[in-house]
Amino acid sequence: MAEETGAAKAGPPKSEYDVYLEERKLLIDAARESARTFDKAILTFAAAAFGFSVARLKEAAPHPAQWTLVWLGLSWTAFTVGLLAIMLSFLFSHRACTWSIERTYDELVIGGRPKINPWGRATTVLNYVTVGLLFFGISFWGIFVFANMRVSESKQSMAESSTPLKKGYVPPAPPVRYVPTQPANQPSSPPAPQPAPKK
Repeated sequence: MAEETGAAKAGPPKSEYDVYLEERKLLIDAARESARTFDKAILTFAAAAFGFSVARLKEAAPHPAQWTLVWLGLSWTAFTVGLLAIMLSFLFSHRACTWSIERTYDELVIGGRPKINPWGRATTVLNYVTVGLLFFGISFWGIFVFANMRVSESKQSMAESSTPLKKGYVPPAPPVRYVPTQPANQPSSPPAPQPAPKK
């Protein structure tokens, strides 16, 4: 009797289609959560990388060489365009959802032909573009920093080679002994007289 009551409460067994719908719903929720996590992570990373490159500019390269500023400009351009692409991907993702809702109604109720969601495709492209721009932004920033490090090292080595070498304490040379010399025009003194021989 208890087994029959439990079977009645459980209801009829689910068909494969019902299992498919439940699994599809779980997968949609998981995809939505992963997309939200990816958007937050990429936005945080892009903003942090851009802010770090601006804040640490004085420490990384206090006196950057003129030709290395091109790499700095490319880095900041990549970060800026990457942030813009992230913002557009948020907007396009919302537009893709509304477009899908409208198209589903047209296909099921009105009987229209199915079409590919252009906003979803644009969102996917922007996500890949954002990742690429952030990679190039970090690469250009690294090239800028290492190039200026090499320039500063070469300047320092040139300065060290041009300055005289400082040695330790060197004692002075001993004084030269004075030896008096006789002038050339002064007559020499006569020789001493010799004693006469004894007879």
